[in-house]
Amino acid sequence: MLPETMRAMWCERPQEVELRRLPLPILGDEDVLVEVAYAAICPWDVRAFSGLSSVLFPRLLGHEIAGRVAAVGKNVNHLQIGQAVTPDMIVKCGTCKACRRGRSNRCQRPTFQQFGGGYADFVRVPQSNIHPIPDGVSLKAAALMEPLACVLRGQEMLNLYPGEVELVIGLGPIGAMHLQVARAFGAQVIASDPVAARLEQARALGATWTVNPMETDLAAFIQDVTGGWGVDAIALTVGSARMVEEAARYLAPGGRLNIFAGIYPKEQVHLDPNQIHYGEWVITGSADSTPTNMSRALDLIAAGQVQTERLVSHLLPLEALAQGFDLVKNRVGHKIMIEVNGER
Repeated sequence: MLPETMRAMWCERPQEVELRRLPLPILGDEDVLVEVAYAAICPWDVRAFSGLSSVLFPRLLGHEIAGRVAAVGKNVNHLQIGQAVTPDMIVKCGTCKACRRGRSNRCQRPTFQQFGGGYADFVRVPQSNIHPIPDGVSLKAAALMEPLACVLRGQEMLNLYPGEVELVIGLGPIGAMHLQVARAFGAQVIASDPVAARLEQARALGATWTVNPMETDLAAFIQDVTGGWGVDAIALTVGSARMVEEAARYLAPGGRLNIFAGIYPKEQVHLDPNQIHYGEWVITGSADSTPTNMSRALDLIAAGQVQTERLVSHLLPLEALAQGFDLVKNRVGHKIMIEVNGER
C-alpha cells in the first residue's frame, strides 16, 4: 500500500533546502513510480543548488538514482512491482534533429523535471526512461549508471585500440570511471592526480602507471613509459583551459583528446594549429549520454568491468543532503551518496 505523502528535500531557492512532506506524484498512463533507494550527488547538483546554473526554482534535485518500481501506469506492461530499476531523469523529445540523428544527449527540447528529483522517497518517470537493473547488480552500484554512461560516451569518442596508452587526468569519481572503461577497452592507463589516496585507488582499479604531477614531471614521465612516443588518448576530467593546453602536448601522432569536464568560468584555449595539423590530433568533447550509453554502462557494471560501488566514500541519510552538498563542494571524500530508502 503506497503512502499518500512522501519525504522530499525541497529547494525553494538557491542555497536553501529543507525536508518537506509532499503528495505522491500522480501517474500518467505511460509513467512509472520509482521508490528511490539511493541518490548520488553530482557536482552539477551542487552548481544548481548554488545558483550557478540556469535551472528554475523551486525544485527537487537529484538525477543519479536507483530504486524499485512502486507503481505503473495502465500502459506499462513490461515492468514488475518491486523490480530494481534506474531512471534517466532527462526526458528527450525524440523528434528534434539531434534525437533523430542518434544524439539524444544533445536533445534540443529536453524536459528537466522541476518537481521530480531523486532526493525524495518517490519519483515519477516515463517508462521509456526506465532501465531495468541486471540481476546481481546492487542498487548502490546501479545508482551511478548515469555518470558512467557519460564517461562511456567520452571513452567511445577516443576510439581506443587494445594496447594503446591513455592518460587520465584527474582521479575523482569520474576519472576513476574513465580509468576502468579504458582498461575494459584494452588500453594501458597512466593515472595522474596530486592526491595520494586517489592514486592508491587507481592502482587498485587497474591503472598501469600512477603519477603525482606535483612531485613528478608528467611530460618526462610520459616520454619514459611510452618510449618517447606520447599517449594515444587523453581523458581530461579537470575543468581548466590551461590543462587543455598542457595536455595536448602529451599526445602522440594521431592522438585523441577528450575534454570531458565543463570549464567554469569560461576561458579561451590557445593551441598551435600546426601541432594539430602535423600531429593529426583529434580534439573532441562529450556531454551527457544516450539511452544506448546507459544500457551499456549497466552491462559494464554487471560484468564487473567497472566497479562503481567502490567509489562511494560517504553514505548519508536523506535529511543530511545539505551536508552532502558541502562535502562535494569542498572535495571531501570520493562519491557522496544519499541513502533514501536503502535496500528494503
